[in-house]
Amino acid sequence: MCLNLNSKYYRSPKKILSKLEKFEVDCLVVGGGVSGIAIARELSSRFKSIFLIERNNQIAQETSSRNSEVIHAGMYYEQGSLKSKLCLMGKELLYDYLEERNIDFNRCGKYILSSTDRETETLNKIYQNGVNCGLEDLIYDNTASSKYPFLEFKEAIFSPSTGIFDSHSFIHSMSRDFQGAGGNIILGNEILNIDESSEGFEVLVEDKNTKNQFLVTTRILINSAGLNAVYIANLICEGNMHKEEFVKGEYYTYKGKEKLENLIYPTPTQNSLGLHATIDLGKGIRFGPSAYVVDEIDYNFSSDKKSLFLKAVQSYWPSIKEHDLSPGYTGIRPKLKGESDFVVDSGVVSDNQYVNVLGYASPGLTSSLALAIEVSERIEDAK
Repeated sequence: MCLNLNSKYYRSPKKILSKLEKFEVDCLVVGGGVSGIAIARELSSRFKSIFLIERNNQIAQETSSRNSEVIHAGMYYEQGSLKSKLCLMGKELLYDYLEERNIDFNRCGKYILSSTDRETETLNKIYQNGVNCGLEDLIYDNTASSKYPFLEFKEAIFSPSTGIFDSHSFIHSMSRDFQGAGGNIILGNEILNIDESSEGFEVLVEDKNTKNQFLVTTRILINSAGLNAVYIANLICEGNMHKEEFVKGEYYTYKGKEKLENLIYPTPTQNSLGLHATIDLGKGIRFGPSAYVVDEIDYNFSSDKKSLFLKAVQSYWPSIKEHDLSPGYTGIRPKLKGESDFVVDSGVVSDNQYVNVLGYASPGLTSSLALAIEVSERIEDAK
């Protein structure tokens, strides 16, 4: 039975059947975050019947909506890595898309600061890596000391092509593109099992709201499930060797009188780009994210970690006091143990093609349009 629906969002059949209802589609994308939406949009011109399944009742409810909304320039990532390639390409594609669709953004630029001699060594390496990766606009610039006298630092580099944007409008715009091209989004449904058959991948799906189950068969299966991506990858290939690592980050909003026109970043830490000060499109200031490994998905604040958060901020903004910071929101990054790069794993099982997008954290928003092209090319290579 071929599924062909014209509605904006389709939810699974409500009547309980003694035998599971079965639907055939050309391509199935799992995950309704920025990566899944971007990939589905890119592939919508290639497949007549393409569907996206999202386990939440709205798109972009997890990692994609709990971040700094920064457009990264691409100076941090190892030359030749997938992160470097997709960030550099994605940044240009993203700015073009935002301008074309009249979505709010601000190419505000950012300062990266060092507070110690050791951090200055790191800063120099970041600068050189950015140059090696092809960035031509990075400069050493200590004017932040006169612009922002409340900051304390030794050296600084400035990245004029870093920016901020309305990521929610961006994701929903891509969703409209996808649906306008004939794609369909299934909300509130999750994957329970995946088998291979002569007809394609056989995906068992459950409607989380009604508990009804149905089967979807597809020759092309894209796993971009974010926090759930390793679980889905294990259903596709039992030999998947990647292990998930959840890194939690907390954001606090600033209630003080100082204002920023640029983003302020310290040098990176082990699990993040550093606990930075960013502005939103209304010029409000927020600090974050912190970074610590957790065992489960929990978006509550950890009050015992606020003192460490404050200490990290005071390393470059010493006048900040605890009462200046109010809890904002938290997020979870879907990283992989022992892996610093994005992982895009593709292959063929019994003539059925799959692509797993794993460890897709920062700079995921910036890289999303480039990731979609990468995934499309992987499918072509697998034919």
